[in-house]
Amino acid sequence: MKRTLQVCGVALSLLAGCASAPKPAMCFAEAGPNARSFPTPDIWFALLLHGYDKDTSAAPQPAVDCAGAPVWWQDPTADDCVEAGPDALPLPPAAKLTEEDLVLETLKAGQRLAWVITRRFTNGEALGPVALVETTEQGFRVEALGSLRSMPKNAKLRLERVGGADVLVAEGDACTTDGTDVCRRYARIMPLRRNRFFTESVSSPERACLGAAWFPLAREATFKLPNQLIRKFELTSTLSFTEAGIGVQEQVQVSDSDPAQPDVGPRIYRRAQDTRTLVLESNALVSTKASLWSRMVEQQVRIGAKMDPEKPLVPMPPKNKPGTAVAAPATPEATEAGRPVAPPAKTPPAAAKSGGP
Repeated sequence: MKRTLQVCGVALSLLAGCASAPKPAMCFAEAGPNARSFPTPDIWFALLLHGYDKDTSAAPQPAVDCAGAPVWWQDPTADDCVEAGPDALPLPPAAKLTEEDLVLETLKAGQRLAWVITRRFTNGEALGPVALVETTEQGFRVEALGSLRSMPKNAKLRLERVGGADVLVAEGDACTTDGTDVCRRYARIMPLRRNRFFTESVSSPERACLGAAWFPLAREATFKLPNQLIRKFELTSTLSFTEAGIGVQEQVQVSDSDPAQPDVGPRIYRRAQDTRTLVLESNALVSTKASLWSRMVEQQVRIGAKMDPEKPLVPMPPKNKPGTAVAAPATPEATEAGRPVAPPAKTPPAAAKSGGP
């Protein structure tokens, strides 16, 4: 009987040890006291990117996160959803990473959100691995990981508690580059499920796609109506987070102007507002209706209005033809057909022609 009790006691102690064992980290990097207190960008790049080269500050392309998953993103298209995600082209990847490619947010002592940017887009967005990182006595431990595409300018990262789970909220600005200095703020939402930040669209209760979990907090669009009037849409929206769900409040103002009467100011045509709630279910982000913006835009399309396409904030650089090098600027000492070309002879001052009388 005594032996049986001893065996049971050992078994119970092993079970207790298993129950209290910490979950394995997705990624880990050893670091000394100085590095833990004052980590440089290279430490974060090496922690989150598989194959990062500290000597050249280069990340392999296509990028892979520290857990071996591709750094990848796909927003829903117009064929898939009521409202498509932002339309933008990827810019060529940078030759090396700099401190401009790192966004850090301290949540509490020893806990940070870290975002490393590996690709940028023509609409101002950026893409890269994002992680919830704990600082331990040995180094840095990645507790959760994913790929984030958001606006990096004036970026803010935070975790919100919704329906008993954490949700990553990433906000940032998109600013014009044509001298008008207009900035508009956008937000991305990514639920944390187990140890991954998930890229989820907003779905109906029947799981039909309503749109990306991408929320412009300020937005404008211009339409040309069949009667040649110009109709302008202006959106402002706010997000709120509670245990019950995510509240999205939208306000849209619509105004008309006549290009034939430029001296007459725009006339308010309509104002509308609506609130919808996104519920974080076990495997989906659910709403009972699409955004107010998408519903009002659809009405304009039905009456034959043509929407002006959004201009890219960052122009796509020109592509060189394969096997061709960029030509050096011409100089007086440039050669022609492999032979040196002599600089033009100087005209004597007495023989020079004057441009005036």
